[in-house]
Amino acid sequence: MWINRCGYKVNIVYNNNKEEKNNKNDVIAAISTPIGRGAVSCIRISGEGSKEIVIKLTEPKKEFVHAKMLSCIFNGRIKDKIMAVIFENGKSYTGEESAELYFHGGKFLTEQALLSVLDAGARLAEAGEFTRRAFLNGKIDLTQAEGISDLIDGDNLEAVENAFEQSEGKTKKAINEIYDKLLEVAARAEVSIDYPEEDIEEQTRAELIEGINSVKTDVQKEIKGYYGGRIKREGVKVAITGKTNAGKSTLFNSLLQSERAIVSDEEGTTRDTIEEKMIYKGCAFVLTDTAGIRETENKVEKMGIERSKTAMKEADLILRVINDEKECPDFLDETALLVINSFQPVEEAKQTVVLKNGNSAVVLNAKTGDGINALKEELYNRGKKMSAGGGCINNPRQYAALKECESDLIRATEAAQTLTLDCVCSDLYKSLDALGRITGKNTGEAVVNEIFSRFCVGK
Repeated sequence: MWINRCGYKVNIVYNNNKEEKNNKNDVIAAISTPIGRGAVSCIRISGEGSKEIVIKLTEPKKEFVHAKMLSCIFNGRIKDKIMAVIFENGKSYTGEESAELYFHGGKFLTEQALLSVLDAGARLAEAGEFTRRAFLNGKIDLTQAEGISDLIDGDNLEAVENAFEQSEGKTKKAINEIYDKLLEVAARAEVSIDYPEEDIEEQTRAELIEGINSVKTDVQKEIKGYYGGRIKREGVKVAITGKTNAGKSTLFNSLLQSERAIVSDEEGTTRDTIEEKMIYKGCAFVLTDTAGIRETENKVEKMGIERSKTAMKEADLILRVINDEKECPDFLDETALLVINSFQPVEEAKQTVVLKNGNSAVVLNAKTGDGINALKEELYNRGKKMSAGGGCINNPRQYAALKECESDLIRATEAAQTLTLDCVCSDLYKSLDALGRITGKNTGEAVVNEIFSRFCVGK
């Protein structure tokens, strides 16, 4: 029994020969629409022979080129009127001959349709295998594949917009431009090694250092932009902090408009961090309710306080919740926002204030909701500012490869000043290798497998 990620249960018998099962020349098929009753279900088929499988299912059997409404028989007796779309080799999502069948949505009908396609000669696709084939056939690179995955998982406007740009090749273009530039620098260094009799080494060394530094600047620009890109993809990490009974959990619930955290007058009620996502005006904010920081002998509460400190270190923005202006700290850096949680009604005109020490603050009543919208607006404005400088990279895999490239370039610069050019080229090749792993030019199979395992069956 196999259950795909859409929830359909299908009895499948696999060939025990894994190499045969995973043959890239197989025709693969999978359900591409979610489970449940609906207007339309879709089965995607890919591989040489996809068109022939569709013809086997149609009644009467006849050739067609692109898209047609056809009578179809599933499992030998189940009839339906379907739309079949054929993609010729090189013109499909996967880059190979493909087909898509659209028929009336329903759990039983969809299950029988898939079984019929498999009986006609296809095998069940693995998770992400369609997109993996698109990568292997040169239709997309790894950054575009990651963009497609993020597009599917996106839960807010900024994340979806960012993912679409990446799926369309924005990151690929930026990294390839740096790669080509570095490749030219390395090639010039090779000239001095291969043709020493031309007496151009000194000139090449001077140009080499300048060239390496230019590439290093481009790499560092992308590294710097990772912060904003990551915020667009994942959201702003916001830690709600303050002393015990300041109203942190009440504020947390009020922002979410849900009773997510337990609220009590008893000190130390919150013993652990609680995390939830809030979407406001198309931007995501990952809110973390923390335990109040205080001296305590309670072991469990101590553990919660340590987790609170960790959340504060990892946060992009810290909400410092106090109950009175007199509790305002003398200094707040740009990562902190002061929130005065009053227990009295708060007029709209008094919900945003500038204190005597110059710090701005949002005054609200977390229990009644007065001032909550003013706080959301402030969070939104700060979040937009944080993500404004977002670059092309936005996930840890890409970031780690760029950092490795930067380290190799720094070593290459140092080597160019004192060591032989073959030592310089060695570091340049390493930096090229790191850049190539971002787009998939030379990425190991384990990384590729990990990336495509995130996709659902049918994509």
